[in-house]
Amino acid sequence: MLGLLTIFIGALVALQSRINGSLATSVHNSIAGAFLSNFAGWIFLWILVFGSKKERAGLALVRDAWKAKKLKPWYLLGGVAGGFFLSIQSITVPELGVAIFTIATIGGQTVTSLVVDKMGISPSGKKHITLPRVLGAALTLMAVTIAVFPKLSGANFKLLPVLLTVLVGAVVAFQQAINGQLNVVTGRPLATAWINFSVGSLVLSISLIINVLNGGHIAHIPTNPWVYLGGPLGLIFIAVSAYVVKAMGVLNFILFSVTGQLVGALLLDWLAPATKGGVSSYLIFGTLLTLGSILFSQIAEKKKVA
Repeated sequence: MLGLLTIFIGALVALQSRINGSLATSVHNSIAGAFLSNFAGWIFLWILVFGSKKERAGLALVRDAWKAKKLKPWYLLGGVAGGFFLSIQSITVPELGVAIFTIATIGGQTVTSLVVDKMGISPSGKKHITLPRVLGAALTLMAVTIAVFPKLSGANFKLLPVLLTVLVGAVVAFQQAINGQLNVVTGRPLATAWINFSVGSLVLSISLIINVLNGGHIAHIPTNPWVYLGGPLGLIFIAVSAYVVKAMGVLNFILFSVTGQLVGALLLDWLAPATKGGVSSYLIFGTLLTLGSILFSQIAEKKKVA
């Protein structure tokens, strides 16, 4: 059941990527687009959290743990990673498309999750780096290369967006582990998400101010409500991931969530492509290879345990 839930929220991430990319394009400023998306989710969370006695109690537990010096400060930094993710997402999706963005992000997540699990950063504790996990990560990186291969041979190919997307995937792996630790304190996924969005809003506000002071321009604010749905979709992902990562571990969570991300991203780029070219055979093969690496690592891990 947790696996199916994780696949579902993974598909929501693909949809969020398309929506946030559209918002950034509309305002002609990626930082402003990220800020508006995060702020929309934050406002939604204020209603959900402060309208619930249990969620308010979760925030009170964080306050008490902080006063008692039982809360590690880095548990609160998940929102910094979230703000970075939204910024890079808004910049790169219009250039790469949802599917390539998703596959490159997965590459960063999968490899870094090995380190995260080995270090025991998540509440599920330390996990050994096994051969199936390493092979699964290597196959995923190979899939990233195959998916972007047509662009590699193009005259207009820009390596920086791909590298930034891989980097943001690595950051997300740490974010999920940190949020899992914070959720142990709050006991409430929505309270955990509220703290994430609060920190993210602060970071993005500072970034936007710096951007504007350095000549950044913000076009008209869109009136179409659907372009602001990226924030609420993001809070669903954060809340659910904070809840399930303790039981699944970071790597297993990522392997299931990327299944949903890949299927959703491929469908989006097929039905409504954000870039010219839409879905290529390389992209399809890269997606299938990623799914295959997930299946391989899961089967191999189960056989090893048995």
